[in-house]
Amino acid sequence: MSGIPGWVRAVCLGAGAVAGLLGCGTGAPVPPTYTQDELKAACDRHRGWWRPDDLLGGYCEFRGP
Repeated sequence: MSGIPGWVRAVCLGAGAVAGLLGCGTGAPVPPTYTQDELKAACDRHRGWWRPDDLLGGYCEFRGP
């Protein structure tokens, strides 16, 4: 083996796990890239129909060929 005692490995592994969990858990929420009004305006520019939806936030519908 490498000569490192088992308890030192366990402490290092535990510290790494705690640091990883803390690093992933603390963060600011990411705001949406576009607002619903901007998405509706883009849909209107591309001659689509904007369908508002409270659950999904709305979507643009196009007529098929």
